[in-house]
Amino acid sequence: MPGTKKNTGKSGKKRRKSGGPEPQSASRGGERLAPRFSQFAAERVNRKIMKLVEGESFRDMDELDRFITRAMEEGTLDAASSGPAGMDDPVEQAQELAFQSMEEHDDRKALALARRALKLDPECVDARSVEIQVTVDDPLERVKACKALLERTRRAMGKQFFEENKGQFWGVVTTRPYMRALEYLADLLVSQERFVEAITVYEEMIELNPEDNQGARDSLLGLYLGEGDVLRARSLLNRYHEDDMAVFSWGRAIERFLSGDLPEARKALKNAVKANAFVLAIMSGIEEMPEDYEGGFSPGDINEAWYCLMEFGPVWEKQPDVLPWIASEMPGLIGV
Repeated sequence: MPGTKKNTGKSGKKRRKSGGPEPQSASRGGERLAPRFSQFAAERVNRKIMKLVEGESFRDMDELDRFITRAMEEGTLDAASSGPAGMDDPVEQAQELAFQSMEEHDDRKALALARRALKLDPECVDARSVEIQVTVDDPLERVKACKALLERTRRAMGKQFFEENKGQFWGVVTTRPYMRALEYLADLLVSQERFVEAITVYEEMIELNPEDNQGARDSLLGLYLGEGDVLRARSLLNRYHEDDMAVFSWGRAIERFLSGDLPEARKALKNAVKANAFVLAIMSGIEEMPEDYEGGFSPGDINEAWYCLMEFGPVWEKQPDVLPWIASEMPGLIGV
């Protein structure tokens, strides 16, 4: 609820976000297989496609599509398949262990998997990130370790790679570990209330990947509004003007209020209630968040409302006039 500091799976103690079915592990002959319903299933397939087409030459996209379709029919690209498609490559073997590590709920097992990955590939970013999350207890040291990992990864990727792929990170599958490490750093900074530093990292995420597959814009909007930076908040709202989820809907109302445009703020507030009325219900004490909430949500549900309230943690903390204004508008919002 308002006033509660952000402490989700995106930061601090928990290592992963939730959403979707729980991964189900399987084993065969003592070897761990890829979990079913894995959050990394598509990424596994994309990495296999990348390896499969490496060194191949295709006349056009149709020929490439036929090549990939044939591989799918043969089962080569199944997410749970151990090969071939690059799985004899130590780097790919390490990445598979890193995926398993990130999906493992037991920290000891996760660390063991991460360290196995690092023996195969000492530069495996996801594995190194898990190791940091599990072994570095001091929050300040954890930030330092994460920054060092990102700097080392930038050097390894090279300036030319960034220049050529800026704007399409995440779409290039090999950039995803770097993007995950960026997100983890940003969320760590938020959990320590180092908001200005966090803004810089979230802005880098959006600069590298304007499609924003990771939802960095939600956190960034909350931080801009918390800092009272209505110009950058408005720019972000305009950039993603089609976003009608709870965070951006409520953010539009808050931005208008902080900008001093009360008539438009009231209109935006009514639209925000239509987008997710549970936000108002939690604020007023009518609803409480389920104890088993782990971060996943659907549009308009109570989980999304809780997520929205947490993303605006900096607003509740640093903009003391916002909550009283919303409270004063509540009588006119009943039945919206």
